Amino acid sequence: MKDIVVEDKKIEISVIIPTYNRAPVLKRCLEALSNQTIAKEIYEVIVSDDGSLDETKKVAEEASINNNCLIKYLWQPNKGANAARNNAIHASKGNILLFINDDTIAIPTMLEEHLKTHKHYPQENIAVLGKMTISPEVPYSIFAKLHLDANYSLWEGKKELDWLAFYTCNVSVKKSFLLKYGLFEEGIRYHEDLELSERLSHFGLKIIYNPEALGYHYHYLQEKEYLNVAIKEGIALAKWYKKSPHLKKELALLGLQATSPLYKKIKYFIGDLIINRWTRPLIINFARFLSSINEDISLMLYRKVYQAIKRESVKQELKKI
Repeated sequence: MKDIVVEDKKIEISVIIPTYNRAPVLKRCLEALSNQTIAKEIYEVIVSDDGSLDETKKVAEEASINNNCLIKYLWQPNKGANAARNNAIHASKGNILLFINDDTIAIPTMLEEHLKTHKHYPQENIAVLGKMTISPEVPYSIFAKLHLDANYSLWEGKKELDWLAFYTCNVSVKKSFLLKYGLFEEGIRYHEDLELSERLSHFGLKIIYNPEALGYHYHYLQEKEYLNVAIKEGIALAKWYKKSPHLKKELALLGLQATSPLYKKIKYFIGDLIINRWTRPLIINFARFLSSINEDISLMLYRKVYQAIKRESVKQELKKI
């Protein structure tokens, strides 16, 4: 694959996209990145392929030719998104690294907004969180409210955020800060962004929220996938706790039952008595029924089931040696 040669101007921002077997949506992602309002000579896009077996390489090559912007294609054997991100970090040329997903569809001013915020906050320890919301082209799903909108609603009206807001679907950080204080932990496959940001917080990481740096999530989230995320999150939290048992308070914020205060442990215990593997199918069916009648109650039930599945997943993972 031949990269477009960039002359005269220095690359200011590198967009890093880990991907695996998602060629169609990656194509949309790259098309949006070719339409940015900043000069094409000051940004690069790095497609970091985690061993895809589909047409990912072809999509990246065609985008490089057709979009007339600098696109690098990296390939590695399947080792996970974190390994792909770390590989791209080392290959990047920009002083600022913007991490997005292959289903993040950038509005034309997204990169401009990230750069503008970094120029306003030039300190090495400053990261910038952009906003994500579901793409208007994706059919409506109540699970988008539970998964994506629920996360970003936490930061509405706020400017300075803590380490809990480091979402790699749309976040930028100075490359020098990462190289000094740490890259992604390759042994964790979920909450890897928060695991990194918690470590970086000890070295002064601060996150500025700029909702104008907007990206659209081009992904239709279904019930099965949403509930499977609970399993992944539980496994990740348990592995994180095994790796860093001193982070009891921090992991309690993310719902790790083993490190939660007593009153919450009692609450979780009662919840698990009510929502268990035998009653869950009935509750899920009732939530489906209510979704078209009373969405608020349906969402509440799905949240309860999600948390119960996550706690069960944590327990199972902690039992493993």
